[in-house]
Amino acid sequence: MSLIGIDIGNTNCKMAVREGSSMRLVSTRMPENMVNDEGVASPETMSKFLRSVREEEHVRERNCALVLNTSQVYFRHVTLPPMTVSELMLNLPYEFRDFIQDNPEDYVYDYAVDEITCDEEGAPERMELYAAAVRKPLVEQYSAMLKKAGFKLKMVTTAPMAYMRLIRAFVDANNLYMEEGQDIVLVDIGHADVTVSLFRGLNYDSARTIDFGCDEFDRIIADLKGIDPYTAGSYKFTNFEGVLDDPACLALCDRFALEVSKVVNFYNFSNPEREIGQLFFLGGGSRIEQLTAAISEAISVPTTSIVEILPDEARGQENAPVCALAIAGVLEGESM
Repeated sequence: MSLIGIDIGNTNCKMAVREGSSMRLVSTRMPENMVNDEGVASPETMSKFLRSVREEEHVRERNCALVLNTSQVYFRHVTLPPMTVSELMLNLPYEFRDFIQDNPEDYVYDYAVDEITCDEEGAPERMELYAAAVRKPLVEQYSAMLKKAGFKLKMVTTAPMAYMRLIRAFVDANNLYMEEGQDIVLVDIGHADVTVSLFRGLNYDSARTIDFGCDEFDRIIADLKGIDPYTAGSYKFTNFEGVLDDPACLALCDRFALEVSKVVNFYNFSNPEREIGQLFFLGGGSRIEQLTAAISEAISVPTTSIVEILPDEARGQENAPVCALAIAGVLEGESM
């Protein structure tokens, strides 16, 4: 089944379009104020925008996998005794009772098996699962919105699950193995925030959100050039007239570096028996060399672009680091 991975960010809509053995990546800047803190501001307007992207990019496939970011999902690792699928679905809401304050029936629950541990006689003893809870109205809104745009929502997945699939697919495809105690960090540098995702080996551990993003560059550049922040947003990616070398922009790079290093250092302090083997940059901010250089200098961890672990068919495309989550959504959808 051909599939489209969709990641709707704060300023860009990213799609990874599977076309046979190839993959085409689409990253389209959205008009202002399409997304707010609650999600999509106007589903009707977003539907029209997605339909226009579909037509302009000649996207013929309809089936899609939508990736939700960590702020839209409750996601956790749980340990349960052996049980049937029906029993598991009955029990999952109780695993989120400390997180969900409103009616648990207003949520959709799903899970993925991490590991099943057996006793000496081979009988299942406990189940290690990744569990997710998403508000039903949110899923219904996205489904209707995508349908109006000409897409068919086949699955909704979470960023942690998609990232794990991406990492594992790379390891499997290259016959690699992770050294015992060696971990991975993904730093997604977005428009409004930065998400630092931590993985114990190939397994998702946790994520931390830094509450400022590349829009801070836009405001600085807008003041420097006397332009609006929306226009300034394109200046930062080309370092137009050396705007990123201004002391205010360099100070902002250092601010990013400090916050990311705090997350990495806290993880190292909390897990002295383990080692972060690699940090990968992705998202729009990964295209800002001054920013990734500042972060790399602030931490004692090898750093590189997420491109290094993307599938071969996506790796050579210029917007690959921006579309990484959409690519991961395709891989997760194809595994179902």
